[in-house]
Amino acid sequence: MCRLVLINQFNQLFMQRFVFLISGLLLIFLPFSVVSQTDFKIHEDSLKRLSLKFPVLEEDEQRKAVNNQFREYFEQVLRMDGSFQYDFDSLTTISILRSPDATFRIISWYVPLRGDNFEYSGFFQPAQPLNGKNTVIPLMDKGIQEDEPRFKSLNHEQWYGTYYYDLIHHRHNQQDLYTLLGWRGDNPLTRKRIIEPLTITDEGMPVFGKPVFEYGENQNHRIVFEYSAKVSMIIRFDDYIFDGSRRPERIIVFDRMAATHSFLSGHYQFYVPEMNIFDAFRFVDGRWVFTADIDIRNPRRRPPPRPVPPDPE
Repeated sequence: MCRLVLINQFNQLFMQRFVFLISGLLLIFLPFSVVSQTDFKIHEDSLKRLSLKFPVLEEDEQRKAVNNQFREYFEQVLRMDGSFQYDFDSLTTISILRSPDATFRIISWYVPLRGDNFEYSGFFQPAQPLNGKNTVIPLMDKGIQEDEPRFKSLNHEQWYGTYYYDLIHHRHNQQDLYTLLGWRGDNPLTRKRIIEPLTITDEGMPVFGKPVFEYGENQNHRIVFEYSAKVSMIIRFDDYIFDGSRRPERIIVFDRMAATHSFLSGHYQFYVPEMNIFDAFRFVDGRWVFTADIDIRNPRRRPPPRPVPPDPE
């Protein structure tokens, strides 16, 4: 029995060192391949192999180390000429959202860690080079340090780490407003759904969060719904036909979340969707206006489907 345990430990140690050796060699030889290799498919395949290691490695430090290698490699590939036009479709665990006006794309992903915790990474990539160079702006997750992210605008170095799954574009008064829908998990008990405005400065830099919500005290820079990790929450940009209108309007529809008992109010690990009760945000004159009690019983006012993987709920 002892001999079997020792053999298993040896095999595990060997595989861990083999993974890091291969990953290290990949990064050592990367500069040469970036210069000489213009076939993005080869780089995509290498990135895919790295990303598939995230859930396989047992220790958090190993997963973080491989994620660092993946992030560095991906950034170098994104800096290659022509990368913006390449879709990287096989990276199925990575969210790559191109803005509807094709001026930028935002890339985000997470690495699952022990205890239902997660590490978030991302990039902002403009379509046009800045200062004559292909620009890739890393997003640095500081979400766990933000006491009240709902009331702050954040730059790329203060990013509230989020896995984004939808990107909405509106233009109002000759200004562009983008809205991101996303998911975040940062503890074992709760999950979060996020509605986050995104604006671009004159220098081409992303700014996350803006007070454009008519909701509560109208000071929200982003909407953060927190709820039990045991349930899922609908939040989606979808068509809806309001009374008196013949044409559908695109709105953000979401479950109304509430505590299972009134005395548990504020304890978000007990928040679940209220049965068949939906609210929404409508985009009106450059602002997201809260609208309660959306009736989706009419087939023309269908509810959006429940979330699908990679949401780990």
